[in-house]
Amino acid sequence: MEDFSNKYKGEQVELGMFGGEYLDGVLTAFCTVDDVPHIELSGHILVPLQNVASLHCSSRCDAPEPDWPPRGLAEDEEGV
Repeated sequence: MEDFSNKYKGEQVELGMFGGEYLDGVLTAFCTVDDVPHIELSGHILVPLQNVASLHCSSRCDAPEPDWPPRGLAEDEEGV
């Protein structure tokens, strides 16, 4: 699994949860609690990664070049 904490740390994100609920906040950390990986939002909301269906970086949706696509994505697509 790719570690998004360095790539999107400090960015506004939206988490899609299994079951249809959504949470949004600033991605502050990716951590492990009792051997279970968690995403931390806004410095105080811990979400077990097993409950997360999707992660959307909403702060970059309307970002002008060169902030979009995220670093590394454009290079990956060139080889396709």
